[in-house]
Amino acid sequence: MDNSVFFDFLRFCLDDDAPLPQSASAINWQRLYDLGHKQGIVGVLFHGIKRLKRNDPHPTPQVLAQIGTENAMIVESNKEAYADAFRVTEFVYRRYGHRSCILKGQGNALMYPDPYMRASGDIDQWIVPNDGETVEDIMRLCRRIDPNCKLQYHHAELTDDGSTPVEMHFRPSFTENFIYNARLQKFFEQEAANQVVNIVSLPDNLGRICVPTDSFNRIFQLSHVFKHFLSEGIGLRHVIDYYYLLKRGITEDEKREYAAVVRRLGMEKFARGLMFILSDVLGLSPSLLPMASDMRVGKMILREVMKGGNFGKFDERFAGMESDNPILNAFYSIVKNMRFAFEFPQYTVFAHISWILWWHFYYRYHINRIVEE
Repeated sequence: MDNSVFFDFLRFCLDDDAPLPQSASAINWQRLYDLGHKQGIVGVLFHGIKRLKRNDPHPTPQVLAQIGTENAMIVESNKEAYADAFRVTEFVYRRYGHRSCILKGQGNALMYPDPYMRASGDIDQWIVPNDGETVEDIMRLCRRIDPNCKLQYHHAELTDDGSTPVEMHFRPSFTENFIYNARLQKFFEQEAANQVVNIVSLPDNLGRICVPTDSFNRIFQLSHVFKHFLSEGIGLRHVIDYYYLLKRGITEDEKREYAAVVRRLGMEKFARGLMFILSDVLGLSPSLLPMASDMRVGKMILREVMKGGNFGKFDERFAGMESDNPILNAFYSIVKNMRFAFEFPQYTVFAHISWILWWHFYYRYHINRIVEE
Protein backbone atom coordinates (compact mmCIF):
# COMPACT_ATOMS: atom_id res chain seq x y z
CA MET A 1 0.00 0.00 0.00
CA ASP A 2 1.52 3.32 -1.03
CA ASN A 3 0.95 6.60 0.77
CA SER A 4 -1.63 7.77 -1.77
CA VAL A 5 -4.01 5.00 -0.62
CA PHE A 6 -3.39 5.97 2.99
CA PHE A 7 -4.23 9.62 2.30
CA ASP A 8 -7.32 8.66 0.28
CA PHE A 9 -8.69 6.85 3.31
CA LEU A 10 -7.55 9.60 5.70
CA ARG A 11 -9.61 12.17 3.77
CA PHE A 12 -12.61 9.86 4.20
CA CYS A 13 -11.93 9.70 7.95
CA LEU A 14 -11.61 13.48 8.31
CA ASP A 15 -14.76 14.48 6.44
CA ASP A 16 -18.02 12.81 7.45
CA ASP A 17 -19.53 13.80 4.11
CA ALA A 18 -16.74 12.28 2.00
CA PRO A 19 -17.48 9.08 0.06
CA LEU A 20 -15.34 6.00 0.52
CA PRO A 21 -12.54 6.17 -2.08
CA GLN A 22 -12.25 3.44 -4.71
CA SER A 23 -8.71 2.78 -3.53
CA ALA A 24 -10.10 1.40 -0.25
CA SER A 25 -9.96 -2.07 -1.79
CA ALA A 26 -6.16 -1.71 -1.94
CA ILE A 27 -5.72 -0.85 1.75
CA ASN A 28 -3.19 -2.90 3.68
CA TRP A 29 -4.91 -2.59 7.04
CA GLN A 30 -1.86 -3.51 9.11
CA ARG A 31 0.19 -0.84 7.37
CA LEU A 32 -2.68 1.61 7.80
CA TYR A 33 -2.65 0.99 11.53
CA ASP A 34 1.14 1.23 11.70
CA LEU A 35 1.08 4.60 9.91
CA GLY A 36 -1.76 5.83 12.12
CA HIS A 37 0.12 4.82 15.25
CA LYS A 38 3.32 6.48 14.03
CA GLN A 39 1.45 9.71 13.27
CA GLY A 40 -0.64 9.73 16.44
CA ILE A 41 -3.98 9.56 14.61
CA VAL A 42 -5.37 6.09 15.37
CA GLY A 43 -8.52 7.68 16.81
CA VAL A 44 -9.07 9.52 13.53
CA LEU A 45 -8.73 6.28 11.56
CA PHE A 46 -11.13 4.50 13.91
CA HIS A 47 -13.65 7.29 13.37
CA GLY A 48 -13.55 6.52 9.64
CA ILE A 49 -13.69 2.76 10.12
CA LYS A 50 -16.92 3.16 12.10
CA ARG A 51 -18.45 4.76 8.99
CA LEU A 52 -17.75 1.74 6.78
CA LYS A 53 -20.84 -0.02 5.43
CA ARG A 54 -21.45 -3.75 5.50
CA ASN A 55 -20.17 -4.37 1.95
CA ASP A 56 -17.17 -2.04 2.21
CA PRO A 57 -13.64 -3.36 2.74
CA HIS A 58 -12.93 -3.88 6.44
CA PRO A 59 -9.84 -4.42 8.60
CA THR A 60 -8.99 -7.95 9.55
CA PRO A 61 -10.15 -8.96 13.05
CA GLN A 62 -6.56 -8.80 14.31
CA VAL A 63 -5.99 -5.24 13.03
CA LEU A 64 -9.45 -4.12 14.16
CA ALA A 65 -8.61 -5.36 17.65
CA GLN A 66 -5.36 -3.34 17.60
CA ILE A 67 -7.10 -0.19 16.43
CA GLY A 68 -10.07 -0.68 18.77
CA THR A 69 -7.86 -1.25 21.80
CA GLU A 70 -5.76 1.86 21.14
CA ASN A 71 -8.87 3.91 20.45
CA ALA A 72 -10.40 2.83 23.77
CA MET A 73 -7.25 4.09 25.50
CA ILE A 74 -7.55 7.39 23.61
CA VAL A 75 -11.16 7.80 24.76
CA GLU A 76 -10.28 7.13 28.40
CA SER A 77 -7.29 9.47 28.35
CA ASN A 78 -9.50 12.20 26.86
CA LYS A 79 -12.06 11.80 29.63
CA GLU A 80 -9.34 12.16 32.24
CA ALA A 81 -7.75 15.10 30.42
CA TYR A 82 -11.08 16.95 30.12
CA ALA A 83 -11.75 16.46 33.83
CA ASP A 84 -8.24 17.61 34.71
CA ALA A 85 -8.49 20.65 32.42
CA PHE A 86 -11.62 21.73 34.26
CA ARG A 87 -9.99 20.98 37.63
CA VAL A 88 -6.86 23.10 37.03
CA THR A 89 -8.96 25.92 35.57
CA GLU A 90 -11.17 26.02 38.67
CA PHE A 91 -8.21 25.63 41.03
CA VAL A 92 -6.28 28.60 39.67
CA TYR A 93 -9.38 30.80 39.58
CA ARG A 94 -10.97 29.84 42.91
CA ARG A 95 -7.76 29.75 44.93
CA TYR A 96 -5.61 32.43 43.29
CA GLY A 97 -8.11 34.61 41.42
CA HIS A 98 -6.57 34.12 37.98
CA ARG A 99 -8.42 33.41 34.77
CA SER A 100 -6.75 30.98 32.41
CA CYS A 101 -7.08 29.41 29.00
CA ILE A 102 -6.41 25.82 27.92
CA LEU A 103 -4.08 25.85 24.92
CA LYS A 104 -3.94 23.08 22.28
CA GLY A 105 -4.87 19.70 23.79
CA GLN A 106 -8.48 19.46 24.91
CA GLY A 107 -9.37 22.73 23.22
CA ASN A 108 -8.29 21.20 19.92
CA ALA A 109 -10.11 17.96 20.66
CA LEU A 110 -13.40 19.88 20.93
CA MET A 111 -13.07 20.92 17.27
CA TYR A 112 -13.06 17.30 16.04
CA PRO A 113 -16.32 15.60 14.93
CA ASP A 114 -16.00 13.32 17.94
CA PRO A 115 -14.46 15.07 21.00
CA TYR A 116 -12.88 11.77 22.05
CA MET A 117 -11.08 10.86 18.80
CA ARG A 118 -7.96 13.01 19.17
CA ALA A 119 -4.98 11.46 20.97
CA SER A 120 -4.60 13.55 24.11
CA GLY A 121 -1.38 14.76 25.70
CA ASP A 122 -0.58 17.02 28.61
CA ILE A 123 -2.56 20.08 29.68
CA ASP A 124 -1.20 23.48 28.65
CA GLN A 125 -2.77 26.14 30.86
CA TRP A 126 -2.08 29.79 30.03
CA ILE A 127 -2.47 31.93 33.15
CA VAL A 128 -3.00 35.57 32.20
CA PRO A 129 -1.78 38.30 34.59
CA ASN A 130 -4.41 40.37 36.33
CA ASP A 131 -4.34 44.17 36.00
CA GLY A 132 -1.10 45.54 37.38
CA GLU A 133 0.68 42.17 37.29
CA THR A 134 3.58 41.03 35.13
CA VAL A 135 4.77 37.76 33.65
CA GLU A 136 7.21 37.50 36.56
CA ASP A 137 4.26 37.56 38.96
CA ILE A 138 2.83 34.50 37.19
CA MET A 139 6.23 32.79 37.53
CA ARG A 140 6.06 33.37 41.28
CA LEU A 141 2.50 32.03 41.30
CA CYS A 142 3.69 28.82 39.60
CA ARG A 143 6.33 28.41 42.29
CA ARG A 144 3.70 28.88 45.00
CA ILE A 145 1.53 26.23 43.40
CA ASP A 146 4.47 23.83 43.06
CA PRO A 147 7.77 24.82 44.75
CA ASN A 148 9.52 22.05 42.78
CA CYS A 149 8.25 23.07 39.35
CA LYS A 150 10.78 23.44 36.55
CA LEU A 151 10.67 26.98 35.15
CA GLN A 152 11.41 27.62 31.50
CA TYR A 153 11.08 30.76 29.40
CA HIS A 154 7.42 30.22 28.55
CA HIS A 155 6.04 27.74 31.07
CA ALA A 156 6.47 25.83 34.32
CA GLU A 157 6.41 22.05 34.34
CA LEU A 158 4.50 20.94 37.41
CA THR A 159 5.51 17.87 39.40
CA ASP A 160 3.68 14.83 38.12
CA ASP A 161 1.02 13.75 40.63
CA GLY A 162 -0.22 10.78 38.64
CA SER A 163 -2.91 12.66 36.72
CA THR A 164 -2.60 14.35 33.33
CA PRO A 165 0.74 16.26 33.23
CA VAL A 166 0.24 20.03 33.47
CA GLU A 167 2.34 22.83 32.02
CA MET A 168 1.39 26.25 33.34
CA HIS A 169 2.21 28.89 30.74
CA PHE A 170 3.03 32.50 31.38
CA ARG A 171 3.72 32.84 27.64
CA PRO A 172 1.80 30.64 25.17
CA SER A 173 4.87 29.94 23.01
CA PHE A 174 8.05 31.52 21.67
CA THR A 175 10.48 31.53 18.76
CA GLU A 176 14.27 31.43 18.80
CA ASN A 177 14.55 34.55 16.64
CA PHE A 178 14.66 37.53 19.02
CA ILE A 179 13.01 39.99 16.64
CA TYR A 180 10.16 37.69 15.66
CA ASN A 181 9.77 36.52 19.25
CA ALA A 182 9.28 40.11 20.45
CA ARG A 183 6.55 40.55 17.84
CA LEU A 184 4.95 37.23 18.78
CA GLN A 185 4.89 38.10 22.49
CA LYS A 186 3.33 41.47 21.62
CA PHE A 187 0.59 39.67 19.71
CA PHE A 188 -0.05 37.40 22.70
CA GLU A 189 -0.26 40.37 25.08
CA GLN A 190 -2.72 42.21 22.84
CA GLU A 191 -5.00 39.17 22.52
CA ALA A 192 -4.74 37.78 26.06
CA ALA A 193 -7.90 39.32 27.51
CA ASN A 194 -10.13 37.77 24.84
CA GLN A 195 -8.81 34.27 25.46
CA VAL A 196 -9.81 34.00 29.12
CA VAL A 197 -13.47 34.83 28.46
CA ASN A 198 -14.02 32.43 25.55
CA ILE A 199 -15.85 29.78 27.58
CA VAL A 200 -16.89 26.40 26.17
CA SER A 201 -18.64 23.39 27.67
CA LEU A 202 -16.88 20.05 27.86
CA PRO A 203 -18.61 16.85 26.71
CA ASP A 204 -20.63 14.68 29.10
CA ASN A 205 -21.05 17.52 31.62
CA LEU A 206 -17.37 17.41 32.56
CA GLY A 207 -17.31 21.16 33.19
CA ARG A 208 -16.45 24.37 31.38
CA ILE A 209 -13.09 25.84 30.37
CA CYS A 210 -11.76 28.74 28.35
CA VAL A 211 -10.13 28.00 25.00
CA PRO A 212 -8.49 30.34 22.46
CA THR A 213 -10.59 32.19 19.91
CA ASP A 214 -10.21 30.97 16.33
CA SER A 215 -8.40 34.13 15.22
CA PHE A 216 -5.85 33.77 18.02
CA ASN A 217 -5.56 30.02 17.52
CA ARG A 218 -4.72 30.34 13.84
CA ILE A 219 -1.58 32.32 14.73
CA PHE A 220 -0.69 30.58 17.98
CA GLN A 221 -0.99 27.06 16.61
CA LEU A 222 0.94 27.96 13.46
CA SER A 223 3.81 29.24 15.63
CA HIS A 224 3.59 26.12 17.80
CA VAL A 225 3.64 23.72 14.85
CA PHE A 226 6.45 25.64 13.14
CA LYS A 227 8.54 25.61 16.34
CA HIS A 228 8.17 21.84 16.74
CA PHE A 229 8.80 21.26 13.04
CA LEU A 230 12.18 22.97 13.34
CA SER A 231 13.14 21.15 16.52
CA GLU A 232 12.03 17.58 17.15
CA GLY A 233 9.44 17.30 14.37
CA ILE A 234 5.69 17.14 13.85
CA GLY A 235 3.27 14.41 12.85
CA LEU A 236 -0.05 14.40 11.07
CA ARG A 237 -1.77 14.93 14.43
CA HIS A 238 -0.47 18.52 14.45
CA VAL A 239 -1.55 19.06 10.85
CA ILE A 240 -5.01 17.62 11.47
CA ASP A 241 -5.46 19.95 14.45
CA TYR A 242 -4.96 22.84 12.03
CA TYR A 243 -7.28 21.18 9.49
CA TYR A 244 -10.19 21.19 11.94
CA LEU A 245 -9.35 24.71 13.11
CA LEU A 246 -9.56 26.10 9.57
CA LYS A 247 -12.65 24.02 8.81
CA ARG A 248 -14.54 26.15 11.33
CA GLY A 249 -14.50 28.96 8.74
CA ILE A 250 -12.74 32.23 8.09
CA THR A 251 -13.88 35.55 6.62
CA GLU A 252 -12.08 37.55 3.92
CA ASP A 253 -11.15 40.22 6.48
CA GLU A 254 -9.74 37.53 8.76
CA LYS A 255 -7.69 36.14 5.88
CA ARG A 256 -6.12 39.53 5.26
CA GLU A 257 -5.36 39.98 8.96
CA TYR A 258 -3.91 36.47 9.17
CA ALA A 259 -1.62 37.05 6.19
CA ALA A 260 -0.37 40.34 7.62
CA VAL A 261 0.46 38.84 11.03
CA VAL A 262 2.10 35.75 9.53
CA ARG A 263 4.34 37.89 7.30
CA ARG A 264 5.29 40.07 10.26
CA LEU A 265 6.30 36.96 12.19
CA GLY A 266 8.39 35.57 9.33
CA MET A 267 6.30 32.39 9.00
CA GLU A 268 4.76 32.95 5.56
CA LYS A 269 6.77 30.31 3.70
CA PHE A 270 5.97 27.62 6.27
CA ALA A 271 2.30 28.65 6.38
CA ARG A 272 2.01 28.36 2.59
CA GLY A 273 3.59 24.91 2.69
CA LEU A 274 1.12 23.86 5.38
CA MET A 275 -1.75 25.15 3.22
CA PHE A 276 -0.65 22.76 0.44
CA ILE A 277 -0.85 19.75 2.76
CA LEU A 278 -4.22 20.83 4.14
CA SER A 279 -5.82 21.34 0.74
CA ASP A 280 -4.04 19.09 -1.77
CA VAL A 281 -3.33 16.19 0.58
CA LEU A 282 -6.07 16.29 3.24
CA GLY A 283 -8.81 17.74 1.05
CA LEU A 284 -9.64 20.98 2.86
CA SER A 285 -11.61 23.35 0.63
CA PRO A 286 -9.37 26.08 -0.86
CA SER A 287 -11.99 28.64 0.20
CA LEU A 288 -11.08 27.91 3.82
CA LEU A 289 -7.37 28.60 3.35
CA PRO A 290 -6.24 31.93 4.82
CA MET A 291 -3.47 32.24 2.19
CA ALA A 292 -2.30 30.62 -1.03
CA SER A 293 -0.39 27.34 -0.90
CA ASP A 294 3.16 26.48 -1.95
CA MET A 295 3.52 23.00 -3.41
CA ARG A 296 7.31 22.79 -3.23
CA VAL A 297 7.54 23.77 0.43
CA GLY A 298 4.47 21.69 1.24
CA LYS A 299 6.01 18.53 -0.22
CA MET A 300 9.18 19.17 1.78
CA ILE A 301 7.18 19.52 5.00
CA LEU A 302 5.15 16.41 4.21
CA ARG A 303 8.32 14.35 3.64
CA GLU A 304 9.54 15.35 7.09
CA VAL A 305 6.15 14.57 8.64
CA MET A 306 6.04 11.09 7.13
CA LYS A 307 9.63 10.27 8.07
CA GLY A 308 9.49 11.48 11.65
CA GLY A 309 5.96 10.75 12.80
CA ASN A 310 4.41 12.30 15.89
CA PHE A 311 6.96 14.71 17.43
CA GLY A 312 9.64 13.12 15.24
CA LYS A 313 9.84 10.08 17.52
CA PHE A 314 10.20 7.65 14.62
CA ASP A 315 12.87 9.52 12.65
CA GLU A 316 15.67 6.99 12.16
CA ARG A 317 18.01 9.68 10.84
CA PHE A 318 18.44 11.04 14.35
CA ALA A 319 18.27 7.83 16.36
CA GLY A 320 20.33 8.09 19.54
CA MET A 321 20.29 11.90 19.60
CA GLU A 322 18.92 12.13 23.12
CA SER A 323 20.67 12.99 26.34
CA ASP A 324 20.03 13.98 29.94
CA ASN A 325 22.45 16.84 29.40
CA PRO A 326 20.52 19.99 28.31
CA ILE A 327 23.59 21.46 26.60
CA LEU A 328 24.06 18.29 24.54
CA ASN A 329 20.36 18.22 23.69
CA ALA A 330 20.62 21.82 22.53
CA PHE A 331 23.51 20.83 20.28
CA TYR A 332 21.44 17.97 18.84
CA SER A 333 18.64 20.45 18.11
CA ILE A 334 21.06 22.61 16.14
CA VAL A 335 22.20 19.58 14.14
CA LYS A 336 18.58 18.80 13.27
CA ASN A 337 17.92 22.45 12.42
CA MET A 338 20.77 22.50 9.90
CA ARG A 339 18.70 20.76 7.24
CA PHE A 340 16.30 23.73 7.25
CA ALA A 341 18.97 26.44 7.07
CA PHE A 342 18.26 27.16 3.41
CA GLU A 343 14.46 27.19 3.67
CA PHE A 344 14.14 29.06 6.98
CA PRO A 345 17.44 30.84 7.68
CA GLN A 346 15.85 33.39 10.03
CA TYR A 347 14.68 30.61 12.35
CA THR A 348 17.62 28.22 12.29
CA VAL A 349 21.33 28.32 13.01
CA PHE A 350 22.05 31.86 14.24
CA ALA A 351 18.73 32.31 15.97
CA HIS A 352 18.99 28.98 17.78
CA ILE A 353 22.58 29.50 18.93
CA SER A 354 21.74 33.00 20.18
CA TRP A 355 18.74 31.66 22.08
CA ILE A 356 20.78 28.95 23.77
CA LEU A 357 23.46 31.38 24.87
CA TRP A 358 20.88 33.86 26.16
CA TRP A 359 18.86 31.18 27.95
CA HIS A 360 21.72 29.39 29.65
CA PHE A 361 23.86 32.37 30.57
CA TYR A 362 21.24 34.99 31.44
CA TYR A 363 17.59 34.08 31.54
CA ARG A 364 17.88 31.02 33.78
CA TYR A 365 19.69 33.16 36.37
CA HIS A 366 17.13 35.93 35.87
CA ILE A 367 14.20 33.59 36.53
CA ASN A 368 15.69 32.09 39.66
CA ARG A 369 16.53 35.53 41.04
CA ILE A 370 13.01 36.81 40.47
CA VAL A 371 11.10 33.89 41.98
CA GLU A 372 13.32 33.83 45.06
CA GLU A 373 12.70 37.49 45.89
